[in-house]
Amino acid sequence: MASEELKSKADMLFENGKKKYEEEKGEESLELFNQALDAYRQNGDTDGEIAALGYIATIYRLINKFEKSIEAYKSLLKIFEKLHDVAAQGKVLNNMGLISARSGKYEDALESFHKALYLFTDIDKKLSVADQLGNISSVYRDIKQYDNALVICGDAMKVYKEINHKTGIGDQYSNIAYLYVMKGDLSTALDFYKSAMSFYDEAGEEEKASLTKKNIEKLEKNGVV
Repeated sequence: MASEELKSKADMLFENGKKKYEEEKGEESLELFNQALDAYRQNGDTDGEIAALGYIATIYRLINKFEKSIEAYKSLLKIFEKLHDVAAQGKVLNNMGLISARSGKYEDALESFHKALYLFTDIDKKLSVADQLGNISSVYRDIKQYDNALVICGDAMKVYKEINHKTGIGDQYSNIAYLYVMKGDLSTALDFYKSAMSFYDEAGEEEKASLTKKNIEKLEKNGVV
């Protein structure tokens, strides 16, 4: 098949896949995106391959087929490595880490987040560096390594403060508060929730501020001062 004809076929399959995706018909859209992916690969269309793999990875995640999603992200990662696109590699590794954490594969999650952290540090993407530190601390929290989580939260906090990212600062204060709750130090937790509340208010994060207020009220109702 001629190159232009193959491209037209791939694009048509891709657009039909998007329509099915928007209609929330996951299995049908997957079939179309996989067909588009094959056509893009046959035609040597890297941009098309990236776009199709992105949808495939997302759909598998949405239908809880996490291993298939990771496979698609690994294919994307190889492409971005060949293109020397460090920022894109970091984003893919972030997504892989989130999926691994969600499926309880915490060692895999930590590996992906640490790799992403290294890449974002190398290209001086401070917000992404802080986000990865936050992700790492969340994994430590989930596996009940609260002291490690507190240390990494502190590291994330420093970077968020450096770039004056008020929501990020609030999130870390809130995370630290929760960790102190888990450690049984409710008085310290209350102080950190109050700090989180202040930054959420400044950032206009109404929903997060509301949830934090409930946490504060719950602790105060239990006599914590």
